[in-house]
Amino acid sequence: MRFTVVACAIFLLASCGGDYKKIQKSTNSEFKYNAAVTYYKAGNYLKALPLFESLLSVYRGTDREQDIYYYYAYTNFRLNDFIMSGFYFSNFYHTFPHAPRAEECEFMHAYCEYLDSPQYNLDQTDSKKSIEAFQTFIDDYPNSTRIKEANKYIDLINAKLEKKYFEISKLYYTIEYYHAASVSLANYIKSWPNSPYDEEASFLIIKADYNYAENSVLNRKNERLQSVIDAYLKFIDAYPKSNYLSAAQNIYDTSVKLKSQLYAKNK
Repeated sequence: MRFTVVACAIFLLASCGGDYKKIQKSTNSEFKYNAAVTYYKAGNYLKALPLFESLLSVYRGTDREQDIYYYYAYTNFRLNDFIMSGFYFSNFYHTFPHAPRAEECEFMHAYCEYLDSPQYNLDQTDSKKSIEAFQTFIDDYPNSTRIKEANKYIDLINAKLEKKYFEISKLYYTIEYYHAASVSLANYIKSWPNSPYDEEASFLIIKADYNYAENSVLNRKNERLQSVIDAYLKFIDAYPKSNYLSAAQNIYDTSVKLKSQLYAKNK
């Protein structure tokens, strides 16, 4: 009987396009399900989607409910609707936590969050949700073969967040808020140790401190020039072969000279 239903579905799918409406209107749920699966496996997700959607309530509470949820989630995923697919992958592993596909669906939920995360210069709420989802997956399935892949995506998202916060700190320098730039860049380095942007951030602190000192009132110049010197010494200790070394050295030399002049003037 099951073979006959599948065979009929395949025959109907191979017929003219008008038969799709017949499938949609059919009251034979098993026939409609097999047609939906056939469409899905043929890569015709646009036709499979409404069929699976119409079957969600029909098979609720039955053994087939898992299959409908699974296919419906993946159909949305194949159509690049990562919000809906993520929602149904999440529903699957919460509704069927002990099902064989629960691990896969929990990973796919996190992956959908990752795919839906925006470019680094936009709001990163979804990126943070993806990290949380991958971390939950790792905690739930510490022995999963997908752990390495989950960690890879966490690293990629963290790299995006690093760049966003670096660019925010750098912007303070660009708009000439030099003290805010120095503080923000220093906080960035503390928050993101070993970031690929740490060297540039450290150099920008020297430039920001120098510009801040240069524009300071006379009675604050000395201490602020000392901040430039301290930032430079810290920089060359951390990056003795930096490409920024020559420019940093020039700022340091100028700062030392200005300090000497201030000392002589106040003597």
